[in-house]
Order: sequence, then structure tokens, then C-alpha cells
Amino acid sequence: MHFTNSASTLILSLLATTAAANYCERRSDEGVYRYTVHADSVDDVPGICGGLWDNLKQFNSNCVPTTTSCGVGTPGGLTWVFTASGFCNEGMVEATWYDATKNKFGSITCVEG
Repeated sequence: MHFTNSASTLILSLLATTAAANYCERRSDEGVYRYTVHADSVDDVPGICGGLWDNLKQFNSNCVPTTTSCGVGTPGGLTWVFTASGFCNEGMVEATWYDATKNKFGSITCVEG
């Protein structure tokens, strides 16, 4: 398949716009991490939230969530917030997102906030 430069630029621009709507922030506080994940344009927010909590369990005692919430953030968006031990790393949260969504709403990359 052959794309012109302008078509390739348009496709990359659209992909960047979609990815920019998602974020994952990790804040460290005395041996625990507080994660905040947001994604725009998520359908079935209750179902996705349930999938996130279920898939987080794969990391057993490393990612036991406390101080939790998950639901509609901005209109049409999802916001997932929880605190976990310092053993719950970014890769575990990113993997949980992928397992629950298959990146249907874009991927996430967790960064220190």
C-alpha cells in the first residue's frame, strides 16, 4: 500500500490526537503509589471499570487497590483512580489497561506526576 506524504501526515496526526486524550499519572507518597488514569470516548464505562478491577487482580498482593474510584470523568470519558503499594509498578497498570480494553480506546503510558 502506498501513501502520499500528506496522507501519512494526516494518519499520524489523527493517531497522535487519539493517544493524547489518554493519560496515566503515578504519584509517590511514603511507600505507596496513587494512580490516576483517564481516557476519552469510552463506551460502557461500568463494564470497563469492572474489567480494570478484575484484571488488576492478576498481580496478586503487589497491586491490592485501596482508596478506589472508577467511573465517568469528563463527558464520555473514564477516570480510574486507586492507591496501591510501592510494588505496583507502571507496567502492571499499563498491562491491566491493555487486558481490560485491548487498547480499544488507545494505550496508556504511566508517568511520574
